[in-house]
Amino acid sequence: MWRRSMQRFKLIIVCLVTGVSGASEPQWEHGLSFFGGFKYSEGFTHTDYVNPNAPKGGKVVRATGTFNQFTPFIAKGVGAPGGSVIGSMTLYDSLMWPSGDEVGVYYGNLAEHIAVSDDATQVRMKLRPEAHWHDGVRVTATDIKFTFEHIKANAFPGVKAAYASLEKVEAVNEREVLFTYHYPVNLNAMMALGKVAMMPEHYWRDRDSSKTSIEPPLSSGPYRVGKFEMGKYIEFERVPDYWGRHIGLHRGRHNLDIIRYEVYRDATVQREALLKGLLDVFFEPSAAQWAKGYDLARERSSTLIKRKQEFSQYVGIVSALAFNLTKARFQDVRVREALTLAFDFDWMNRVLDYNVYEKPESYFHGSFLAAAGLPSVDELELLEPFRHRLPPRVFLEPPFNESPVERLNSRESLIRAQALLEDAGWLLRDTRLVNAAGDGFAIEFLVNTPSHQRLLLPYVDRLERLGITTKIRLVESAQYINLRRKNRGDGVFGSLAISFPPNQEVPAYFSSRSFGVANFAKLSSPVIDVLLEKVVGATTRRDLMAASRALDRVLYWQFYYVPVRALEGGRMVLWDKYGRPEKQSRSSWGFPDSWWWDPEKADRAAMEPEPL
Repeated sequence: MWRRSMQRFKLIIVCLVTGVSGASEPQWEHGLSFFGGFKYSEGFTHTDYVNPNAPKGGKVVRATGTFNQFTPFIAKGVGAPGGSVIGSMTLYDSLMWPSGDEVGVYYGNLAEHIAVSDDATQVRMKLRPEAHWHDGVRVTATDIKFTFEHIKANAFPGVKAAYASLEKVEAVNEREVLFTYHYPVNLNAMMALGKVAMMPEHYWRDRDSSKTSIEPPLSSGPYRVGKFEMGKYIEFERVPDYWGRHIGLHRGRHNLDIIRYEVYRDATVQREALLKGLLDVFFEPSAAQWAKGYDLARERSSTLIKRKQEFSQYVGIVSALAFNLTKARFQDVRVREALTLAFDFDWMNRVLDYNVYEKPESYFHGSFLAAAGLPSVDELELLEPFRHRLPPRVFLEPPFNESPVERLNSRESLIRAQALLEDAGWLLRDTRLVNAAGDGFAIEFLVNTPSHQRLLLPYVDRLERLGITTKIRLVESAQYINLRRKNRGDGVFGSLAISFPPNQEVPAYFSSRSFGVANFAKLSSPVIDVLLEKVVGATTRRDLMAASRALDRVLYWQFYYVPVRALEGGRMVLWDKYGRPEKQSRSSWGFPDSWWWDPEKADRAAMEPEPL
């Protein structure tokens, strides 16, 4: 049966008779809540982190990397901005949307009501009758079914892996859609259904959705494509009669008439474009520039302001370095530990980054899911079956900052790294590290930003002191993506940011079934695969903590990644032309989503001298 019930840690589960043709009427909810309860009741007028009376108008000019096509999700070309619903809705709508001031809560967007089976293998959604595409055609269950079939057939491998647990999607009728999973999943897996931009089946019916397209797509979101030139700029125009403008999730949002993206492929050029007034906002990636780079400019222009985001809907590590595990020389854990020891975070943070960054303390950094001390009884229950496959330190030593590895100073780390390499059969001969066959140890780092190149330079110096031959290959974005897809490069940077509570991005990063760029280490481990199932399938807070912390320990002591940057609030520099709500969303900037154009501020900013 399907009925309303509460799981052990207050998972809200709404139930019906199992199957499409259930015998009882669904008891619908207006969202999903991982830890139980909703702050906003059904039919709420607006959230507390918007101005419901915000004026409409104005524009914002932002920067983006290059783009060359519009087809959503496909593993070809470089998609234009606006095609995703992660972080902000622009062109498309999603089935659900995360609450900005609650943890683990999603409210229905295209989905007006949601029901979940008591065996946690099915989700049923009822679509809003007023939801329609920009051509006036109603959004139906057929569109939802088509979108997930498109993802299964054409999406990036990492996206496919995120929805691998989904067995089928069925259109019950025009307004109701049924999702069936291969096995029971927790609410987090179900919430992942709300992270996908829905596509119009009737538009794509006579088009090939597996191919790139330069035709502006039909969509349903608060904006549509306006003027654009591939590889140069794109504008999104606000849709005045957007179907969702009156529902509580959207009131007070989507206030700017124009969102324009200018293509700048280099952060330095983007920064200069901001200071010249060609951009309205820049998200600063450099700690040094954030600390000192805008002092002179702000002395000349009081309307150039800096803001730091205090909260995020993600936890963990925003930047990590991984070595290609498909290559033989990186498959020895002693080699990976040596490469990790050679990375001197403390020196780089102090000398290069003004101590701006926190040292990563977990793959779930910033949450109660981070492992600490020795394994608990619950963790040991998960780890014991794999004791023979895991390093003894998983069971005997704490990870991250509490581990003996982290207590070594800079010189001791290199000495230990050299010893580990010798144990693994790599010996130093005339300043060159070689194996028994005389082959040298070489690493080619593949990067697409000067900031990553800069970050690697002191690391490369330490690697070369160990006798490792290194090369940093800087390529432009489109080439970088293609090379990554072809499994080129020995060392690459990537993000391991994890939504909180953890969701389907976790198997996308670490699963053996994930073959795309999300799994940038090319990690394949039966032990980790089992722990991932425990994380994604956890049905209590206790189970979630045990599985996440066990996974944290295994990832750390196998040295699959070199943690570089812990996730933290972003850094934004902008011209003060906008009004903003008094209360900030915990899950995002709210910019430009809930900000609005202030003509008086904009006029004042225009009258001040250029900071240069």
